Amino acid sequence: MDSTMSKIRTAATWRRTIGAALIALVVAGCGSAAATPTPAGTTPASTNPAPTGGTATPYSTLAPGDLAMARGDAAPAAPAADYGAAAAAQINDFGFDLLRQLDPNGNVVASPMSIALALGMTRPGAKGQTATEMDKVLHAFGSDGQAGEIQALLAALAAKDVYLDADGAPLASPDPAKDSPAVELSIADEAFIQKDLAIENAYLNSITTSYNAGVALVDYKTDTEGARLVINKWASDQTRGRIPNILNPGDIDASTRLVLVNAIYLKAAWDAEFDPNLTANRPFTTASGTIASVPTMAIDATYGYAQGTGYQAIDLPYTLHGMSMTVVVPDDMASFVASLTDSKLHAILDAETESEVDFQLETRISLVDALSAMGMPTAFNPDKADFSGITTQERLYIGNVIHQANIDVVEQGTTAAAVTAVVMVAGAAPAQPRKVTFHVDKPFLYFIHDNSSGAVLFMGRVDDPSAK
Repeated sequence: MDSTMSKIRTAATWRRTIGAALIALVVAGCGSAAATPTPAGTTPASTNPAPTGGTATPYSTLAPGDLAMARGDAAPAAPAADYGAAAAAQINDFGFDLLRQLDPNGNVVASPMSIALALGMTRPGAKGQTATEMDKVLHAFGSDGQAGEIQALLAALAAKDVYLDADGAPLASPDPAKDSPAVELSIADEAFIQKDLAIENAYLNSITTSYNAGVALVDYKTDTEGARLVINKWASDQTRGRIPNILNPGDIDASTRLVLVNAIYLKAAWDAEFDPNLTANRPFTTASGTIASVPTMAIDATYGYAQGTGYQAIDLPYTLHGMSMTVVVPDDMASFVASLTDSKLHAILDAETESEVDFQLETRISLVDALSAMGMPTAFNPDKADFSGITTQERLYIGNVIHQANIDVVEQGTTAAAVTAVVMVAGAAPAQPRKVTFHVDKPFLYFIHDNSSGAVLFMGRVDDPSAK
């Protein structure tokens, strides 16, 4: 790879929205079982006053924080010393495998981090072939003995919020009530389980140890719609309203037993903002070969730039360089994606230059077929899936994985959110600076990543920035 320090003028053209990503894994149980006592370590489920009119359901007016919770006895694991780099590499490789399974045509936005964390919360309950396949697809993320590594990654990402004073200097003691962060990153995990389902204590301990997550008690059997509204409210709150409805009517039903949800929200200002007066319509050659005129941002500054066999790339840092967006323009999109790995991405990041980008994207998809094709079909098989590590009361399997993500990239910065819900149902060294023009005028990839752990939070492909 030819890596150089450059001044680059980048023209990247798209308008879409980075918002929220949600994956819903539906675990279904086969057959029926008698109700069992509330799991050890829980309190009785909260109740609402009787509705005064209409057909309001018991949970529909409850906030997620008002629900009774079950938690394990174990404390969170001590973080590993590598800032979660090993876990980040596993998530990245999983994400690139997933990218190869998604529709090769059109625009895509997804959060491999959100998807991996949601799937990872199911992994401690998997046994036998189900566990083996999940470990292969997730590149061992969430497997046994990884609690410290996961805690290290979550801790590294939790430290990304940046508050600045009027002069642009970091605030030593910001007041979140009145100070607005230049960079805000929020990651949250939660599980919503059928209130009378007997949960294995080892499973409760594992999600507490690895993810700091508890289990909220809801009632899918008699109040499915109320439970759906509670989960949607939690996801909406965590993504600042960018994903208000991760679960549509019909996504869960009375056979649902567990929904594991991850939500990610990102709002980050560029280290150097683009001048809106320089944004103008410019030609973009789409994947189909047609020419579209799209709004394109421009800037003249110094950024990380890399040029190698078959691609050009630029790294656009957010405030204080804690996170970046890397834009990659391959000569051949299919060939580049086919060989993309965590190691290759980090080799590309070895550079510096200058650039411009503007785009919005939104995606909502089911990942059942993609994850099955990647090598974990057993988890989705009602007769073969083994999640007995969660409960032995009913056979559980993953019925659906719903992922929704959106992204806004404008002159001032980036706003993104991702929610993942797992629904389980019963049944190179720089050289001297040189001037480079980096004009993103054909299909490209982008990766928003943490610079300490290397974790990719959001990724996507833009084939046609004019497509809505």
